[in-house]
Amino acid sequence: MNLSASRLPANAQEILDRRPLFSKQLVEAKKEPLPLELTWYPYDSMASIDHITPFLQRHFSEFERAFRAGPVIDFGCGDGEIPLFFASLGCEVAAADNRRSNHNWMAGVRALRERLNLPVEIHELNADTATQLPGDTYGLAFSLGVLYHLKNPYLALETLANQCRYCVLSTRVADGTKSGVPMKDEPLAYLLDHRETNNDPTNQWIFSPTALERLAKRSGWRIIDQLTRGCTESSNPTDLDKDARKFLFMRSRRLSAPATVRLLEGFTEVTELQWAWSLKRFSFEVTLLDATRPPKFSLQFVIPDVVAAASPVVKMSCAVNGRAAGTQSYSGRNEHYFEANLPSGVDYAKPIHFEFTVDHSFKPVGDLRDLGVIIPFDGTVRGISEKFNFWLD
Repeated sequence: MNLSASRLPANAQEILDRRPLFSKQLVEAKKEPLPLELTWYPYDSMASIDHITPFLQRHFSEFERAFRAGPVIDFGCGDGEIPLFFASLGCEVAAADNRRSNHNWMAGVRALRERLNLPVEIHELNADTATQLPGDTYGLAFSLGVLYHLKNPYLALETLANQCRYCVLSTRVADGTKSGVPMKDEPLAYLLDHRETNNDPTNQWIFSPTALERLAKRSGWRIIDQLTRGCTESSNPTDLDKDARKFLFMRSRRLSAPATVRLLEGFTEVTELQWAWSLKRFSFEVTLLDATRPPKFSLQFVIPDVVAAASPVVKMSCAVNGRAAGTQSYSGRNEHYFEANLPSGVDYAKPIHFEFTVDHSFKPVGDLRDLGVIIPFDGTVRGISEKFNFWLD
């Protein structure tokens, strides 16, 4: 019997209501043992659905966009319970894992796929070396309890960010070392010794919460929401009773809704370092390449030292198709983001016109141009003709 739904879930409660029934179906499917004396993955993967319930309830509209933007992939799938669950909800799904380090050489996910009769693509993939996922792009990635097993967690998160619009990630974190050295508020990671934690030689890095957030940001993700499960005080990298798990719900900063961008007015020439000054008024035109109707947009820009020194507050306003999309204030140098909702009534079938206005006190010496902010041109956003750090969300 095929358990997949005829439509995608309409709200978070549909997902949560489906979870107990599916867990019972998993128990039935696992009654017959695996061949060759292989054993099932010993941990309850479906418990992660309980853990991320706040994400589903608070951000279902973004999960809904993720489901419609492309398949769901579980990056480090174990026995495939999470991807099989989402296949039962009507999602297009892929399951990926490293056969050599998988608990039963991926016999579990293949057996469950057959016994539950659910359409799940299965891929053998080494997350420590993969620079590309199989297929094109994914709406949502799960990576649960995987990161601390990887020698190259930075590469793994970048690989996901390049091809997945959203991600739910969990990994073990620590507030301090077992000997009491504090880590919580510093961007630090603890390198485990062989079998130091849970007698498992595949455990590698345990990050502090601060380090995990920085790693996510630097590998191309924006954190939408986060929560901690397990030990919430004085967690460490080694003791079972001090095990803390951090869950992140994230949006890729490298994968926009597919679109093309045409620069209009207000940009200087792009330098060899892949950035350009804008003028205090600049504009561009965006044309969507598919039928998605993204409700939000985001533009990355940089306030350079000379502007920050001259103007403690920099204001930026945006109009979309001539309609106000807000004014935002920024302080300090370095990178910032203008993030806002698209005004209601936008015609997504036509090019969308964005016009930005910058307000600050900086006046360049010997340059008559009315310079605004610095715009990076090093983006890798799918479909965008200019390497422009702009996203439709």
